[in-house]
Amino acid sequence: MNTNNQTSTQSILPYETMFEDGVCHISGKTYSMTVEFGDTNYQLATYDEKGSKFASWSDILNYFDNSIKFQFTYESQIVNKKELIGIVKIDERDDKYNDIRKEYSDYRCDLLVNGKNGRSIKRYLTFSLDAKSLKTARAKLNTVANEITRMFSEFKVHCKKLDGKERLEALYHSCNPFSNEPFLFDWALVKKGGYSTKDFIACPSISFKTKSEFEIGDGYGSVTTINILAGELSDGIISDYLKSNGLVSLNFHIEPFDQLKALKYVRGKLSDVQKMKIDEQKKAFRSGYDSDVLPEYIQIYLEELKELLEDLNSRNERLFNVTLTVRNYSPTKESNKLQIETLKRVTQKNNCKLIQLDYMQKQAFASSLPLGYNAVPIFRDLRTSSLAVFIPFSTQEIFQRGGTYYGLNSVTKNMILANRKSLKNPNGLWLGTPGSGKSFSVKREIVDVFLTSDDDIIINDPEGEYHPIVIHLGGQVIKISSASQQYVNPMDVPLEDIGDSENPISDKSDFIISLCELVVGGKYGLTSEESSAIDKCTRRLYNSFFQNNPSADTMPILGDLLEEMRKADVVEVLSRVANSLEMYVTGSHNIFNHRTNVDINNRLVCFDVKELGSQLKKLAMLVIQEQVWNRVAQNRDVKSTHYYCDEFHLLLRDEQTAKYVVEIWKRFRKWGGIPNGITQNVKDLLASPEIENIHDNSDFIYMLNQASGDRMILQDKLNISDAQIKYVTNSGKGKGLIFFGDVILPFEDEFPEDTLMFKLLNTDPNKKKKEDTAISENTEIEVTAS
Repeated sequence: MNTNNQTSTQSILPYETMFEDGVCHISGKTYSMTVEFGDTNYQLATYDEKGSKFASWSDILNYFDNSIKFQFTYESQIVNKKELIGIVKIDERDDKYNDIRKEYSDYRCDLLVNGKNGRSIKRYLTFSLDAKSLKTARAKLNTVANEITRMFSEFKVHCKKLDGKERLEALYHSCNPFSNEPFLFDWALVKKGGYSTKDFIACPSISFKTKSEFEIGDGYGSVTTINILAGELSDGIISDYLKSNGLVSLNFHIEPFDQLKALKYVRGKLSDVQKMKIDEQKKAFRSGYDSDVLPEYIQIYLEELKELLEDLNSRNERLFNVTLTVRNYSPTKESNKLQIETLKRVTQKNNCKLIQLDYMQKQAFASSLPLGYNAVPIFRDLRTSSLAVFIPFSTQEIFQRGGTYYGLNSVTKNMILANRKSLKNPNGLWLGTPGSGKSFSVKREIVDVFLTSDDDIIINDPEGEYHPIVIHLGGQVIKISSASQQYVNPMDVPLEDIGDSENPISDKSDFIISLCELVVGGKYGLTSEESSAIDKCTRRLYNSFFQNNPSADTMPILGDLLEEMRKADVVEVLSRVANSLEMYVTGSHNIFNHRTNVDINNRLVCFDVKELGSQLKKLAMLVIQEQVWNRVAQNRDVKSTHYYCDEFHLLLRDEQTAKYVVEIWKRFRKWGGIPNGITQNVKDLLASPEIENIHDNSDFIYMLNQASGDRMILQDKLNISDAQIKYVTNSGKGKGLIFFGDVILPFEDEFPEDTLMFKLLNTDPNKKKKEDTAISENTEIEVTAS
């Protein structure tokens, strides 16, 4: 074996010992530790946000003094597609909906296979220092790790210290780029002896036979360096490299200068250039030229050095010695050459030059591993602001196990899979102009929830749009109108133990007071005496109900409440209320004076109020919300209840229904409820400080195309950047912005039209009639209530 060309794969790993807590002994007195940090929205951030994140990033660079060397590693890696498919695939269930479940599951899997979710970007910061003992090194390194984690968290970037096993796994993926085998490791085997940690991470083979590339396992690799030619660089340079199709790893090895030595160093350089200036002036004078006319490069050097000296003296600038390398892996020799050409074009685009590290591939490879070891003797001096330009942030991704599909990230084309239950407040708003794909997107989430969970779903449907999906999925459509024989009792209370110390009668009393206030109307609503008397009647009515074998057949109705109001002790106080309520008991609006006669407990219920007049519609909205409360109470601690309210602005225009909505948005989360408001009228969400709380308590916003006036309101309210607002400006169907906690992502969703699911979800009137026919011909529809 030629030891110059072919190398023991273990021996090339430049460290002595990896410890369980993540401390690594490199050699001699040198020890290192690694933290991994995530991405944040930078490319599409506002100007001020970018400035703030750039300053925070610069602070991290300036944190390190000359006793600590540090290394940034930005590495694209292949992700095991089988693992990812396991996350997006929807398992079949013992029900009648596996046809649509399989179709939808296949669609999600196809998006994953054909998209870019198969690659992930890892970001590591490794720092090393010299110490007399492992104990001293461990203490110092942990202090640095804790402080760096805190600094990242200040601008909402997730950061965590890697333990020994996690560092070994990072090294395993760096050394085995094309392996489909998961990382397997056991400390017990190392402790027993006979195994080194290197045995678990080393590549099967590595050979350095040529001057500018190497063979690694079944593939090829090469390491190059970047010569920075431009005076100014784009802050998107890191993203440009990582967006290339190959497996690329960028490594920055950074040694901070001691500040006093840096000042002395720059003054020395300035003195040298000033001496060059004097020499040139003397030469010009002897030749009879104007001594003030100097070569341009000397003028540039002088200006740059004077500026650098001023920055080091009076601004928050430090000086760093930087080695910058780019490692590339490709499956074949030819593809490796093509990838290098691609990297050259990216480098050239950023006014830099990619240089081959001839006869240095072995030490360059070792230096590309996230260990804090550098054997490449090529350095460049950079000040803080110049180094900070290599900012590694682009756009965040959302890909969560158990998540709902919301489209593709418009920037990265990766699938967005988000689990709203992971949010502090899963409450949601769906905003978009007519024709933007708002209803389609909502229905897609409804079907997703139905197919992938056991959660209950309730829909408030003022326009009769949701019948097809509800009927197809065996749900209950409840048509509330003067002509309908389907009834929902506003006096319903859960008969089951709701498992909470709160008194259900108190909650019911609040609702009935709101109902009476809506019925009475007027500018000032109910008096305090009237509210108190209604509360008294309600308690009396329900206490009697619960004490006498309560059942659905004996559930109180509005007529029973009216009878209570006409008893002697409250009749005078409640005469106005009773007279107003009479129309809803014995008059023409008596549709709510009946016991419930429909399957209100179906896991998918749709309330259709399209045919109600404006006065009854307000009452119906309030009654529906009370039914939702009842369901949420029943489901608490068992499963979630999703509530979708279309034409949401209708609820916000009436004081009583608006108050009730605000309470839902405040209290639903702790009861396991997930409410959704769907509207095109953004202004109604900001009608009052109370209503504005709905927006403030919504950590999920799905925003499609917006009208000009609404765009301006939302941009100001949500701090949307100019780059982001373009995604909701004259955008096509199914395109917009998703707000998920602190993350804002642009998305796009072109759902295939030749699917059963599309036909169920589509609300385009030009296609609807034809698709409704197709559904009826190809599916068996079960109607649970006429």
